[in-house]
Amino acid sequence: MRHYEVVLLVRPDRSDQLSDMLKRYQDLVEKNNGNIHRLEDIGRLQLAYNIQDMHKAHYVLINIECDNQTLSEIESSFKFNDSIIRHLIVRMNTAETGPSILFSENNKQEKEKEKEKKEKDKKVVERKNESQLIEKVAEAKKDQVIESKSESDLVETEREGSDEQHKDVLDEKE
Repeated sequence: MRHYEVVLLVRPDRSDQLSDMLKRYQDLVEKNNGNIHRLEDIGRLQLAYNIQDMHKAHYVLINIECDNQTLSEIESSFKFNDSIIRHLIVRMNTAETGPSILFSENNKQEKEKEKEKKEKDKKVVERKNESQLIEKVAEAKKDQVIESKSESDLVETEREGSDEQHKDVLDEKE
């Protein structure tokens, strides 16, 4: 048995059927006493040029160990599957089991996008909290103004009351 690396470009509108399709290929390889060393769902990426009027495709990388008969079955199934835009099969000397460079790069980009999204969400929350805080401060100032007005009104009424009492005392003395 030989080692092969298979790269599939799947139509982006059919990427929801990808798991079933990959399961069929895995079963075909394992049924014929082959091994799958690596299966990477890389995701949707931009194509270098349009293929069948599409500018994006869903990339899948599979490293398998199988005989020629199984490989020919797999290749014919790729040709007759209209979900697969392109496929490439390369014979390898050894089985590759580690993550591919393309998979690693795509994961880094996704992590960076997630990090940027989290930071953006954090800023939105901070702005929302700031606006709530500003509203609370404004309400507190408004309450202070109202309290100070009511206190000054009390002081004035007390003065008026004491003035009236003073006049009453003066009237009584006269």
